[in-house]
Amino acid sequence: MKTVNLDTFKNWKEETYTLIHVLPEEHYQNLHIKGAINICVYEVSFLEKVKKLNLDAEAKIVLYGESENELDAKVAAIKLDHLGFEDVYVLEGGLQTCIGVMALEGDGAEIDTDQLLSLDDGRYILAEQNMLEWTGANVNGKHFGEVALKSGTIDVKDSQLSGEFIIDMRSIKTLDLSIEQGAEHLDAHLRSGDFFLSKLFPEATYSFNNLMPVQTPYQTDINYVFDGELTIRGITKQQGINALISKLEEEIILSARVEIDRTKWDIIYGSSKFFKFLGMHKIFDNVLIEMRLVLKRRGVRYIREKTLS
Repeated sequence: MKTVNLDTFKNWKEETYTLIHVLPEEHYQNLHIKGAINICVYEVSFLEKVKKLNLDAEAKIVLYGESENELDAKVAAIKLDHLGFEDVYVLEGGLQTCIGVMALEGDGAEIDTDQLLSLDDGRYILAEQNMLEWTGANVNGKHFGEVALKSGTIDVKDSQLSGEFIIDMRSIKTLDLSIEQGAEHLDAHLRSGDFFLSKLFPEATYSFNNLMPVQTPYQTDINYVFDGELTIRGITKQQGINALISKLEEEIILSARVEIDRTKWDIIYGSSKFFKFLGMHKIFDNVLIEMRLVLKRRGVRYIREKTLS
């Protein structure tokens, strides 16, 4: 990969190269080098748009992104190299090194430059129709389904999280079986004393206090490690959850998947830790829970879109 420093680039005649701003349109509209065209490297159509320029393989192309620390222009250069272009350069320092030195254009609109998660203080309330998805397995295969959340809150204060979720254990149901295949029978078994005993313990809860984000809370990776208390069948145990929390306007979205050892809550049916001679009746101890929970900041009107049929 070839690079060009700003001093050398300034001496090149504009008609001898094609200058491409490789970040999204809103970034280009905010500020770009005069004469640059915009083709975003993040789009799957990046190479197709370059092809539409009808440039020769020997054409000189100069790419730039935000700064020296970013990979945007470097990734674009690799893509163009694979496409067969032979004279591709990355402008060292990117757009930031051009400020005050080269002619720039743009409307100065505010753009999102955050790589790291930053949450607004306040109380966030669980939106309607949030579900937990579960998968349980045995030696014969697996079953999956869902269970509803009755309520949930997350309080945010200086990036610390505290809150509680309440799960309706009477709502647990199987999704991979039809009624004819025994879905209702399995649902009843899950609500029975062999499993969640939901007649006596209709709710499960998960609570947590003063959780801090990880040291570098990227918006696209695990950014909070929950250390909370999970109560099932009246038994409370510590349960960790590695979560990715996203911010979307006045909402936060909690995405996570966690395996829970059901036997910690005395759900021992079919577990070879406790029973012998189970044969084909073994049921694996770990249950996989997956979630994507949407919470709305209190005080902001929540409008739920309805699909018309």
